[in-house]
Amino acid sequence: MAATDIIDLDALRTTCGIADHESDLWLAGAVAAVSEAVEAVTGRWYASRSTTLYFDGSPDAYELPVAVGVASLTYLGTATSDQPDGGTGTYTEIPAANRWLDPPLQDRRTGAPASRITLSGSGGYAFPASGVRRSIKATGVFGSTSARVSQIATAAVIRAFRARQSGGADYAIVGPDGGMKILRDFAPSELEELRNVHGEPLVA
Repeated sequence: MAATDIIDLDALRTTCGIADHESDLWLAGAVAAVSEAVEAVTGRWYASRSTTLYFDGSPDAYELPVAVGVASLTYLGTATSDQPDGGTGTYTEIPAANRWLDPPLQDRRTGAPASRITLSGSGGYAFPASGVRRSIKATGVFGSTSARVSQIATAAVIRAFRARQSGGADYAIVGPDGGMKILRDFAPSELEELRNVHGEPLVA
């Protein structure tokens, strides 16, 4: 199981009523494709990753949007000039007392990550202006699991698996517009639940 997969393969096999491992390779590929599709549709990570992300400057000096979601933050640093690729830049750390995650935990839906990092405005700390490349460094846990999203993703894989058993198209087919065939295995209501007209996730 890849770190980016939002469905557990063993649980999926049980749900599908598959007793052997003959279809594991196909199922693993379908899980990867569905996980990628969900993240592409919502712009959020539903498999948590402990990692370091780099951002360009922010249009708001005290607020940084984090589209993938941020569950916790162990380091936040800024630079006043463009920094090189590869994580070799030099950053000034912003202390934990001068930053927090928004919305606060008590205001989020169960299991949902924060969607932005906010600075207090005190201590002289501010985010670099837009256009300053890789000038913000954030280390922590990004993304968040969601039981509902896992259910939606599992249903899509099961539909693809049943279609394959019936001689339908495989999940790997890519349409002329570059869209993944796997998206057709989501029910319209499920896609609507994953995103609204603004492209923002509707589920935790």
